[in-house]
Amino acid sequence: MIKIISVRHNHFLFYLLLFPLLLCAYLPQAIAQDAEKALGVKTLEYRDKTRNRPVIIELWYPTEQQEPSESESSDLWIHPKEVRNAQIAKNQTKYPLLLMSHGHRGDRRERSWLANMLAKEGYVIASVDHYGDTRSTFNPMISLCFWNRFLDISFAIDQLLKEPLIESYIDKNKIGFIGYSLGGMTGLGLAGAKAKNVQKTILRAIRSYKEISPEMISQIDFSNSENSYLEPRIKAMLLICPALFVYPTENLKKVNIPIGLIAAIQDEVLPHKNHSYQIIKQAIPRRLKIMRKKEVSHYSFLNHISEAGKIFFHKPSQKNSPRCDRDLIHKEAGLFAIDFFKEILKN
Repeated sequence: MIKIISVRHNHFLFYLLLFPLLLCAYLPQAIAQDAEKALGVKTLEYRDKTRNRPVIIELWYPTEQQEPSESESSDLWIHPKEVRNAQIAKNQTKYPLLLMSHGHRGDRRERSWLANMLAKEGYVIASVDHYGDTRSTFNPMISLCFWNRFLDISFAIDQLLKEPLIESYIDKNKIGFIGYSLGGMTGLGLAGAKAKNVQKTILRAIRSYKEISPEMISQIDFSNSENSYLEPRIKAMLLICPALFVYPTENLKKVNIPIGLIAAIQDEVLPHKNHSYQIIKQAIPRRLKIMRKKEVSHYSFLNHISEAGKIFFHKPSQKNSPRCDRDLIHKEAGLFAIDFFKEILKN
């Protein structure tokens, strides 16, 4: 009896001593492999026939494939490693779906850093180009019809839930939204806020936008601008440096879905006290992150800019202070986003 116990005890000690050695040998490789994982990416092109309007989506998702696509030298952004047109990774449970909306004259690929962090946590991210208000399609007359942004998102959800690549992998009851800048204003409309006195509000705001004139505004039919565009399928909403513009602050009380909000106290584009702070007071976010360092700008939440992009973009969007590195801002904001969506969509 004693002999048997002794043998088992010796075996136990052997494996106990061996385990740390195996762990030390395996862990660095596992960590390195995880760090090098690419994410799946596919561009989806749809047309909303009722509005005769293109809706282009950049779809990011978990994948088991490891060979990243070659980066396009003409791309204005620096992206994480991507596997274009990869197969989505099989999962024991269905993935939550997150829609993403860009800012004024932005584009669908300007926050791939955030898509990368979220995809690794088990989300599918669909970033929508808002036609007429992207860098490549900008048209002042079209961009002023901001309610098309709401319709773009609702149309995108319709299409994604029947998209062959992902339809069987998506949990249609777990849909979230991420809006940056004017994309944040888009989110508020989808959450139930209603615009008011739109034409007068835009006339006051255009002082900052040389490409828009009062004559243009006079030619636009704003009859649809104050409708409700509530999208009930969206269950959680992350706003990053959001714009307020067309919403009276009292109308924000109609927003009932959980909101996570990231604000930069020194936001030089959408001053904190006029935009994020008003949303904080009236909509009362479920989770709130205020970045107080003066080096955190409105543009800190964009991707790093490539050499080609440095020729194209204006200097403020390229700013990356040594005291407040953009990578650190991305990490902090990304972890906040992960915690927020985990609380609302995964629990």
